Amino acid sequence: MDDSGYISPIAATSVVSSGSNANLVENRKPVEAALALELLAEGKTYDDVEAATGIGYTALVGLKARHPDTLEKRRKQLAYDGFEMAEGLRQLAKKKMQMLAEDEDQLMKVNLKDLVLPYAIAQDKGFAALEGNTVRVEHTSKKLSIEDARKLIEEARNQIQKGELNVTAEHVNETTQHVNVTANEVTDGNEPNETELS
Repeated sequence: MDDSGYISPIAATSVVSSGSNANLVENRKPVEAALALELLAEGKTYDDVEAATGIGYTALVGLKARHPDTLEKRRKQLAYDGFEMAEGLRQLAKKKMQMLAEDEDQLMKVNLKDLVLPYAIAQDKGFAALEGNTVRVEHTSKKLSIEDARKLIEEARNQIQKGELNVTAEHVNETTQHVNVTANEVTDGNEPNETELS
């Protein structure tokens, strides 16, 4: 069982109030059952809940069926918390964007995703609690951002000017082909291309 899981009073009370049938998972493994209710309310999959609690699929389906009101109440609490956090992050991001708009040097150093990704994740948590998780918002890309590419280009230019890097026509052709492929990938990914940024 995952010992780090938080168990809400709603889930704990629901498990304790489930009667005395010794066959029910609530009576055989009350802590795990309460944690399972908590995780189900958070929108976790049955596989995730089973991995965290050790309770099998059939027992989880029965647990979920016996505690619909508990799950609904907890989902609403989690949704409220997620949306409240999202609103706070939205306000912070807005304030930070205003500050950055006044300081162009700092603006060039900040990636926009760093401002909006936490907001999107908090929104996702709220929707997951309300509806069950249908989309997961996370940042997993290992691709270079446009800002990273600009920095690399600037570093290469500096090296060329200092004579630290020799460039031949063959290198230019290979690089141009690679940049065109990369630009197409970025454009296909709905990120702005170079002409849209200028």
